[in-house]
Amino acid sequence: MPNSPMGHLDEIGAESISIPAPQNGRRALSPDEVTAWLDEWAPEIARRWRLEVSARHEQLDPGVEELLGRFFGVLASFLPLLHSAHRDQFGSLFDQIAELYGHLGALRGLAAGEAVEEAQLLREVVFRFLYLHPPAGGRRGLALREFLQLSRQVDRLVTHAGIGHTDTLFFKLFQAAGVPSAPGEGILTEVRDQLEQFREEFEELRTLILGAVAAE
Repeated sequence: MPNSPMGHLDEIGAESISIPAPQNGRRALSPDEVTAWLDEWAPEIARRWRLEVSARHEQLDPGVEELLGRFFGVLASFLPLLHSAHRDQFGSLFDQIAELYGHLGALRGLAAGEAVEEAQLLREVVFRFLYLHPPAGGRRGLALREFLQLSRQVDRLVTHAGIGHTDTLFFKLFQAAGVPSAPGEGILTEVRDQLEQFREEFEELRTLILGAVAAE
């Protein structure tokens, strides 16, 4: 397990992040090397993402905070696969989980901008980790193509989280039910069960696809 970067992250602002680019003929990191780095750091990225979100709320319901941690763990585990040659196979499932995350945001009473901000934090966390713990020890730079692809993954999350948030508000208003200030345990259980189903589907798909690749 990589060393925890928590102590360093708080000392570095987003404006100071600079991802080294290949210079003077240095070979850029290959897509496979970036994918391997994402696979290694995904658990720590998810953990830091959870801390960043929690820090932006005065007090989170323990049940909500626990469920957010589950979401961040699942979503972060998609990062290496969305950066690989198998992104098309995993993209649809990722979109559904992102929409479920937006659905939960609406049920938590978040405004659209707040839900987007929580999702956007993933970009900052990933880029900070790239700065603090660069692949290949920083000996080679990140190609613009890889940099943009990582950013597009977060854009995809933001887009579909926004869809889930908007759809939930629409149906709540259509039903004249209003939006609760905080979801009850029944709602949390329902969302948790849906997320678990998606997680199991993800694990089955990953085993199937990666197993097939290993057998070639």
